[in-house]
Amino acid sequence: VTCLALLLTAASVQAAPWSKADANHDGMVTYAEARAVMPQLTEVHFNKFATDGVITKNWWPALSNFYDVMYRRR
Repeated sequence: VTCLALLLTAASVQAAPWSKADANHDGMVTYAEARAVMPQLTEVHFNKFATDGVITKNWWPALSNFYDVMYRRR
């Protein structure tokens, strides 16, 4: 996942901004929060980027770009 994340982060602009995804402003994004801004995101794909069930701000660009490539550009 690390190489994929680096490539996706550099490849495109984020599909959804962190400020929208982190709805409760706790510094972490849960699967439910991610689904609110990425409605097609599967839990399997979310968990590839998550640690302990959440995404941190450092990993958000990778997930966001992954979503853009996998779901929005089709």
